[in-house]
Amino acid sequence: MEAMAAMMKHTDTRKLKLAAESIVDDSILGFSYISDAIEHELRVFWDFTWRDWSASLIPGTMYTIAAIRSLESASSELVIRSLTRSLIYFLLYIYSFDIANQINGVAEDRINKPDRPLSSGRVTLRGAYIRWYATTFVHLAVGAAWGVLPWTVLWVFITIYTSFYGGDKHWIPKNLGFMSIGSFCLLQAAWGLVAPITAHEWRWAVLLSGVFGIVASVQDMRDVEGDKIACRRTLPIVLGSNFRWVMASIICIAPAVCWQLNFLRYTHWLVGYCGALLTLAMFYMAYRVSRGGSKRYDHKTYMILTYIYCGCTAVPMLFP
Repeated sequence: MEAMAAMMKHTDTRKLKLAAESIVDDSILGFSYISDAIEHELRVFWDFTWRDWSASLIPGTMYTIAAIRSLESASSELVIRSLTRSLIYFLLYIYSFDIANQINGVAEDRINKPDRPLSSGRVTLRGAYIRWYATTFVHLAVGAAWGVLPWTVLWVFITIYTSFYGGDKHWIPKNLGFMSIGSFCLLQAAWGLVAPITAHEWRWAVLLSGVFGIVASVQDMRDVEGDKIACRRTLPIVLGSNFRWVMASIICIAPAVCWQLNFLRYTHWLVGYCGALLTLAMFYMAYRVSRGGSKRYDHKTYMILTYIYCGCTAVPMLFP
């Protein structure tokens, strides 16, 4: 009996030891917890930002490459460092904005974009605020460390104004203001990460950002129903049935203005063909705007605008 009791005691001790080891393995310091947390945060980041990469990370990185190619010589170390910084900077650039924008727009997102993290309930409002403060702080820190703090501060300022102080309620500050200034911050930071900002680069960035802001109201075609609930006065709501032909006309005129102002610098004979393709893409977008369609159709129309924007930054990248 004593032997049996000793054996049972030994067995119970072993079970307790195994249970303790299991608890330690699954604790906050365990590898599986850390890997799951990292995977979760990457998934949350993707869910917040995937719609906006073609208006932020992609053109920003391409314009950094354009700045690298403008240099007389660039070492491999400089190229790797500049591209790494650009990727990190613009990931923070779009993440901080998208979190703030979606905190502000939960009600209309339940109608317009119910798959977003906050409107679907996958992320809590508290969690979103924690992420926004963290990414904004890190974004400002890297902007200061990498010599582009003025553009970072300006971006954070217009993000706060647009998301938390009513700057999104009317089409003038929302598109003419925010989209133009935001694009300008993107281009100047992308270039400033690598090279001094020249007078020609200033002029080019101002022209591209101005045109982008003027035609950016096409993004609001898909969100009319939710924007009415949020009491926004976007251009599609203000102009009503006249919006489509007015915006299509503006889009058709925009390439002529850019050609007249020598938007593309002819450093290579292929630049002219790039300009022609971008012009045709604008005409195609104007056709889609005038035709109209479903929310999904209008979303694709806006995405075409972001692809054209990427195309514009690709020209100086390919032909410095």
